[in-house]
Amino acid sequence: MSLKMNNLLDVEKYLLLEMAYFHLPPASRNSISPQTPMKLDVYIDLIDQCSYSAYPAFISRSKRGQKYIKARQAVFRRIYATSENLDDVVITGYVNDNYGLYGNTADHRKTSFVGFAFADSDGNATVSFSGCEFMYPSSMVLDWAGCMVASIGKITRHHQKALDFYDAQMQGITGERNILGHSKGGNLATYVFINRLDEDVNAYCVNAQPYCWYTMTEAQKEALKTDRFEYIVHADDPTRRASYVSYISRTAPINRYATRSIINIHGFAEVNFDEFGNLEGTRVIRETTNRLKSQLFRDFAGEKRLGYDECVQRFQEKIEASTSAPRLFSTTLDEVLMVTQAQEAILWLKDSDREGAYIYPVIVKSPSADRFYQLKLRNGSGLASQCVFEGLPLFVKDASRTEVPFAQVGRAAGDALSSGIVVPLGIDETEVFGALELINKQDGFFTVADFALVNEMTLTMLEVFRKTGKSLDSFQDFSLLRIRKGKQKLFSLEKHTCYEKVLSSLNQRNAFLAMITGNKLASDEVLFFNRRKFESAKKDEMKELIRREYAFMFLDPNRRTGKQRVRDILKASLPSAKKISDRNIRVKLAAGRIGLGDKLKTRVKDLSDAEYVLLEYAAARLQQPLLIVVDAGFAGLNPAAVAVVCRQLKQDCRNKTATVIVLRRNEA
Repeated sequence: MSLKMNNLLDVEKYLLLEMAYFHLPPASRNSISPQTPMKLDVYIDLIDQCSYSAYPAFISRSKRGQKYIKARQAVFRRIYATSENLDDVVITGYVNDNYGLYGNTADHRKTSFVGFAFADSDGNATVSFSGCEFMYPSSMVLDWAGCMVASIGKITRHHQKALDFYDAQMQGITGERNILGHSKGGNLATYVFINRLDEDVNAYCVNAQPYCWYTMTEAQKEALKTDRFEYIVHADDPTRRASYVSYISRTAPINRYATRSIINIHGFAEVNFDEFGNLEGTRVIRETTNRLKSQLFRDFAGEKRLGYDECVQRFQEKIEASTSAPRLFSTTLDEVLMVTQAQEAILWLKDSDREGAYIYPVIVKSPSADRFYQLKLRNGSGLASQCVFEGLPLFVKDASRTEVPFAQVGRAAGDALSSGIVVPLGIDETEVFGALELINKQDGFFTVADFALVNEMTLTMLEVFRKTGKSLDSFQDFSLLRIRKGKQKLFSLEKHTCYEKVLSSLNQRNAFLAMITGNKLASDEVLFFNRRKFESAKKDEMKELIRREYAFMFLDPNRRTGKQRVRDILKASLPSAKKISDRNIRVKLAAGRIGLGDKLKTRVKDLSDAEYVLLEYAAARLQQPLLIVVDAGFAGLNPAAVAVVCRQLKQDCRNKTATVIVLRRNEA
């Protein structure tokens, strides 16, 4: 339990950042001080009484706004309940320099500054600054005017408020001192950070308004490119372009199922965290790649690189204090990616089933993470499996000159594997529990120096992991779909299995379908699909998930008697293709494979049951879903015809090309 930056997971930092936008109700706004702190869970319980300042007051108070606030409250409660770091955290300071009922300062001239202070039992402290306030017109004027002035290097009253708040809250702090900031709050956090460098402070900023480069000293510019300062940006967020920024530490991809509105991209809810709480998106070397800009802005510090010994020493310092295994593993992947300039990094774990031992990815740093999470590799199916089952580190400089098969890994990466490094994880060669793999170096091949560096960094990480005393039990999971209520598992489906569910009635069938599609997800329940987390508040994302990744067979009774033609059913099932000719070719091939090549213009109602079930099968496979749900017991079709398709789907599962749920009716 710690507020130390190396221990806090990204999802926990995002919680502490987003909290600053929930203004405490009037009855509680003056109740917090170092002498009378408020427990973090007590504040979370008050959120449904707060005003949410990221939207105008009339929206926040509307029925829809209240629903959103309660949904975020449920998310905060889940994060807090499962956190190893936040249990003893208390709020020791709260300043709300706004007009109206929620402000708690006596100043006649307001700045719209909002800040929280947190402390833990180990003497560590953190302050968090909110971004632009939208609650009242006065808030918008004050904040946006302050942003415009700050962009040209002017120190505003906002900055002075932030610095004064930090100084007051850090009085007597003996442990680590940290600053969090989002949007305009990130600009304030940067200002406080560069003006308190002598205090060994750390900062973590998300979509921050950049601080004016010209006004900083060389020492301050250097500090922004160290590990003490993290600058996170969301893909497609325009804020970074407000000024010169050469110190971005991570670009986080937007959730592929998100709505992608600008306010959501800039906010907190549309990025991906893995199921352990690590933010997706890999760290980058903070250097100026545009040499013209480097000269114009005199950014010479950006061209520096660390040597071998410096990399290892810095890495050891970064992870030594870590007590969270997920954070330790994620940080290790980030660091090896950064220093080797690899394109993808994967942490594999070893497990076994009835067919024997295999490895599967537990943490993936790659744009193709969704495809990698589908892999389940046996001995002889790639570099990583060979490393794990032989217990030896492997280095392939040029994959075209090796006989090791890389087909599955290459398909997951979406590119040919050209170069690779993989090192075993374990006590020794006889007790290997996994591997760390790097795939493809940017602009070239991995070198022997890269191989040696990754080996040493991995050994360092393993030593720290042993000291944590943690086990790998919580990582052992190869499920495609899981539904949990707290720590209770409500449902789990392993990848590439054919699961049969026997139901007694249509009501039972409908309830089961509602459960596996998240339609009846309670506020305290979480659905994990392919290691993506979905909550009841994210209805739109859930709908997009179902549209993209699920395929349903025989679920629509009207389709069997409909007037649609075979080719129309198949075309509608195809993922988008660039050319109409490509779609037509794929439809003809699919129809030919199921024996309906000469019936493309035939109406569905004129097909026999045997032909119709094959059409449903072809349509489902054309969708390229991750999960196929077959309504075998309630469709009223010829049982023998349905049985043929079910046998084929079981074979697809054995071939590792499908995951299937078959709904059967209890005839007893």
